[in-house]
Amino acid sequence: MSGQISSIEDQNIIQLGRTATTERLPVPLSGGSITLFDDLGNTYSYKEDLSTPGTYILTGGPGIPGRTYHIQIVLSTAEVYESKPEKMADTAGNISTHYEIAREEFTDAEGTVSTQPFAKIYANAGLLANHYFKWHVEEVYLLSPTDFPDPFGTTPPPCFIIQNADPQRITLYNGTELSASSIHNLLVASRIMDYSFWERHYFTTYQSSLTKAAFEYWDKINILANQTGSIFDTPPAQIKGNIFNVNDPSETVFGYFQAVNQTFDRFYMLNSDLPFPLLWSTCTFDNRDYLLYPQRCLACLSVRNSSYNRPNWF
Repeated sequence: MSGQISSIEDQNIIQLGRTATTERLPVPLSGGSITLFDDLGNTYSYKEDLSTPGTYILTGGPGIPGRTYHIQIVLSTAEVYESKPEKMADTAGNISTHYEIAREEFTDAEGTVSTQPFAKIYANAGLLANHYFKWHVEEVYLLSPTDFPDPFGTTPPPCFIIQNADPQRITLYNGTELSASSIHNLLVASRIMDYSFWERHYFTTYQSSLTKAAFEYWDKINILANQTGSIFDTPPAQIKGNIFNVNDPSETVFGYFQAVNQTFDRFYMLNSDLPFPLLWSTCTFDNRDYLLYPQRCLACLSVRNSSYNRPNWF
């Protein structure tokens, strides 16, 4: 389980999954009921996004700085889970971002090493003492499938892929140990440049002010991820979060529900912005054999994390 209540309304998302035994990605859990409680006795509901099983979105406005929150999860199997209360920080600081393009060595899945272009995302952040901060970068890019000629002139709808731009990276700052009031040119993501840069490609950097407990959780995840693999892999060792089974406290529950005050900065890149031509095959129709088009060009929903849902700011 992972999720949060945020000061940014569209970031109030929870993902539920059951740890898989034969694969590393959790199996999404659908049909659950999630209720958010604050310290004033108000309750709100997270509703499942039917287009993305296991993903639940808060109905209502953003979280309020200074309020304390916790959730209750009731699964379709009647199991009940709760989180420990978290108080949302009073500030998120401020942030601006920029990018640079660099060529670096890259090792592919077959172990072949080559030099590839990377988009490097940097942040300039205004911070406050005695606060804990975390950064992550979300990318959203447009993927238009091949428009094959047909008698009706139908154009297939594009897909929008929304995902973590650099899932291996966790960037943290402990304001109780460091006294800097700002950080400049902080590397927050490094993304290899591939076919996804053919069309408009957005990067949104979120700066989150965390509780001490959330910071300590992510710090442990960071250490573990850098030893073993992606932060979305099943943890090989137990890292205690703040979620527990109400009727069986001995159950090991992975994940964390956090209350975060957030701010963000967003920019996009176009093919025309790049200082070199992209050499990867596009989905443009050119009379080649149907089977020679990449699968993403034939069915863009085949790409992981894709949907037809266009963000309102895209």
